Amino acid sequence: MPRKHQTEKLLTALRQRPMTAAEIWRELSIARASARVYDLRAAGYDIRSQEITVRNQDGEPCRVARYSLGSAQQSLIPSHPGRGVITQ
Repeated sequence: MPRKHQTEKLLTALRQRPMTAAEIWRELSIARASARVYDLRAAGYDIRSQEITVRNQDGEPCRVARYSLGSAQQSLIPSHPGRGVITQ
């Protein structure tokens, strides 16, 4: 799946609810969630990450990031001009 398509798909999902990388992989088939989050941040989106504790397949606790969309506004100046992949 092309990177731009994955980034748009992730943005749409994060507008609905926060998601972990495992949920992004399972529900959206995006293997490199952190890379797509980077792309969204570079495009000016306020993507936040919160560390949470979940249980792994063996029932042991482990810490993961839960990504969420902050403000619905896209900043006017991307943090990395020319690197953004989403336009509005």
